[in-house]
Amino acid sequence: MIGPTRDYLRQLAAVTRWRLAQALALVMLGSLTEGLGLALLLPTLQLAGVDIGPHTEAGRYAALVRGALGQIGLRPTLALMLALFVAIVGARAMLTRAQSLSIAVLCEDFAQYLRERLFEAVSGADWLFICSSRSSDFVHALTSEVDRAGAAAHQGLYTMSGAAVAALYVGASLILFPAATLLMLAICAALAVALHARTRAVHRAGGDYSAVAAGVYAAAIEHLQGIKTAKMYGAQRRTCQSFARLTRNMAAAGIRISREQLAADAWFEIGAAAMMGVILLAALKWLAVSPPEVLILLLLFARVVPRVRGLQSTYRAFASLLPGFATIAGIQVRCRAAAEPAAATGPALELHSALRLEGVSFSYPGGPPVVRSVDLTIPAGRTVAIVGPSGAGKSTIADLLMGLIAPAAGCIRVDGAPLDAARALAWREQVGYVAHDTFLFHDTVRANLRWAQPNADEGELRAALRMAAADEFVARLPQGLDTVVGDRGAALSQGERQRLALARAFLRRPRLLVLDEATNSLDSENETKILGALDGIRGGITIVLIAHRLSTIRWADLIYVIEDGTVVESGDWATLCARLDGRFRTWCIAQGLAA
Repeated sequence: MIGPTRDYLRQLAAVTRWRLAQALALVMLGSLTEGLGLALLLPTLQLAGVDIGPHTEAGRYAALVRGALGQIGLRPTLALMLALFVAIVGARAMLTRAQSLSIAVLCEDFAQYLRERLFEAVSGADWLFICSSRSSDFVHALTSEVDRAGAAAHQGLYTMSGAAVAALYVGASLILFPAATLLMLAICAALAVALHARTRAVHRAGGDYSAVAAGVYAAAIEHLQGIKTAKMYGAQRRTCQSFARLTRNMAAAGIRISREQLAADAWFEIGAAAMMGVILLAALKWLAVSPPEVLILLLLFARVVPRVRGLQSTYRAFASLLPGFATIAGIQVRCRAAAEPAAATGPALELHSALRLEGVSFSYPGGPPVVRSVDLTIPAGRTVAIVGPSGAGKSTIADLLMGLIAPAAGCIRVDGAPLDAARALAWREQVGYVAHDTFLFHDTVRANLRWAQPNADEGELRAALRMAAADEFVARLPQGLDTVVGDRGAALSQGERQRLALARAFLRRPRLLVLDEATNSLDSENETKILGALDGIRGGITIVLIAHRLSTIRWADLIYVIEDGTVVESGDWATLCARLDGRFRTWCIAQGLAA
């Protein structure tokens, strides 16, 4: 636990800086008021009639305090001492309020920092890493684990506060009763060693909670995304039972943390009671402490023991929350290891002549080659179709063209310049993309369009909608551009979602527009509208169509036929259909497009 605690405190100090210093200063001031109240305890008891003996350590200490008050012109009376005590309690209450608020703000600032840095790390990771990761793990870390890491700062700072106050009481006890206090410290150290295993168990239980909670998040997201399918297959009860099992495991992990905490508290109470008995027996039998001093000793220990118990409890709470920070740090390390290279300086790639794949091969980690030694050319301003059966590698080629992934072998060139990892980010700024599974935010039409071009004005938005043949249906929506489209665009039809996605792509004014099976799930009317919109920009933008429905690419200038990750044929529609033994002609006949 020493290493994780050190790493956590180092990052907390680096991030919060002056806020941490402010919180610690308030902790020290609060401890000072506690110390002042403690300093007034003995003379107040003496003035109240408790005989503490003038020649004992306690009596000499009380006389010293009375003398100090006299030096500043205050005559010690019971009324004065009680008034000072009330004033100190009031000051401590105000300082405690300021301290608590400072710690709360610090924890929120730290959680915000962790959340922003984690999101940046995830966003900056390359596409392959994101595809191979479970998105719910990111969601869990960004929400629950960040909150736990922030709460750990709260517990850690209160541990420091408790330690400072306990140190004051122990110091006063050492001055008044050195032998008894040393015996108390020895017993406390023995208790801490005995309870160390409990603290480690709490830390392990906190780690188990993080792991189980990640599974609950994953199940919640998956089940909610598949709720329509679950309803259709009558699987609601099964999914509820599956989710309930996970939540029971999560509850059990939380109970295990509480059980370990409460067991440690119980054993500390038993140990503290035994410690009190031993110390009182030693004070009366062997250390010759007078009965009035025993009363003072009891008062001091009555203040020290709850502080030490609270110190142990807050530290164990800190230990249970620390795995949240470890989860965040682990994801950040993995994301940064898979981070995309920084954008290269110099002129950006511009498509004026042709985009070429030269001997390109690619395989996903641990899998067989998906693209094998592919050579193809996409002339600027032309419409190029890439067709083939499912699993042939078409979408992977699209990802390569857009710079989302890098080839394992071969080279991609834009007007002769290599499209490497350092130039991929700038290249994607010039690419428009419409996928088969269109993604829309639960927001207005306007916001979904401006996501691609935040500075677009009203005229540009409406021009993009006209280009995508989406202006008419948007005008019919209840609030027009300000209509909320629902979760993932659920308030719109599939065709309307696709046309909005196309308008969003047009708004970028791309040099390259990639449509990855964007019309495959549409009816003929919506497909005709989208193809008509594309025909309207033909020649002005380089278009790449990924398809397995051949009717959608009849008007393409050039067609590449992909099978098993390789180019098996290329040419225009007429040329490919004329090849009697060609693969493309076979598919055309199967789809009723050729005789």
